[in-house]
Amino acid sequence: MTSSSDTTRPIVVGVDGSALADAAVLWAAAEADRRGTSLHVVHAFVHLHAVGGYLTVLETADPLEIGGAVCERAARQAREAFPGLTVTTEVRVGRAAPELIKASREATMVVLGARGHGRVTGLLIGSVSQQVAMYAGCPVVVVRGTAERGPVVVGVDGSPASAGALRFAVEHAAATGAAVRAVRAEYVELPMGAPPGDWYSDLVDRSTEATEAARRAVAEAAAEHPAVDIELQVVRRHPEAALVEEAADASLLVVASRGLGGFAGLMLGSVSQGVLSRARATVAVVPGGEEPEHPDDPHVR
Repeated sequence: MTSSSDTTRPIVVGVDGSALADAAVLWAAAEADRRGTSLHVVHAFVHLHAVGGYLTVLETADPLEIGGAVCERAARQAREAFPGLTVTTEVRVGRAAPELIKASREATMVVLGARGHGRVTGLLIGSVSQQVAMYAGCPVVVVRGTAERGPVVVGVDGSPASAGALRFAVEHAAATGAAVRAVRAEYVELPMGAPPGDWYSDLVDRSTEATEAARRAVAEAAAEHPAVDIELQVVRRHPEAALVEEAADASLLVVASRGLGGFAGLMLGSVSQGVLSRARATVAVVPGGEEPEHPDDPHVR
């Protein structure tokens, strides 16, 4: 179900003029059109500074003028594909990741290309999409130029965070006519050289309980959306590898930003980051509900 905030808050798409940014624009525009909301196109840049007494000028035109042209080109693409769509543009001065994270505060979702031109001119390098996915206050979709048709694959571990990811996946599938493949990876790692003991049995029990919770969540989602074909696959592999493999034919892979945590956590932030690096499918990272770290965190570059 689409909430009222989904129709009042725009979908933000970051652009840099690259081919994958173009793909992100069209993906975001299609999603905005389905949701009945607007599209907000954002380009961010930083001024070049002299390093070691030297400064190489890569662009002779005004950066604001260049950014405006990049935004207008993207807006034109979106309007041509979806004539009734409301599209706005904005050029921001600042590093791409913090600016897009700030924009996420007032967005339904943020959409990015998987990789852009680079640190100086491109502003949508792979690390930027990972940083935005980690710190954003709304779902982040990282678009790759891959199959538009195929199932929506979602990682589930029985946690409230993965329930949010499942809800996002099912709603997207209902809107696009796709099937949903929920993947539960049962994986309990034994530290090297450590003999199994009561603590290990406890972890196995917790993993089993998490699987049952995942089954219940999938069953509830299927009951709420009877028109959507939803299946659960329980696999005994590391969650990152399992999700990447299961999403080989997917139109979208959905993960929670964080899950249970610890040995049984299986949907950790590190897993979502690994999936972003390895998956060939477009990836949606859904916040787990906890307050994200401050977007001005010094580690966000």
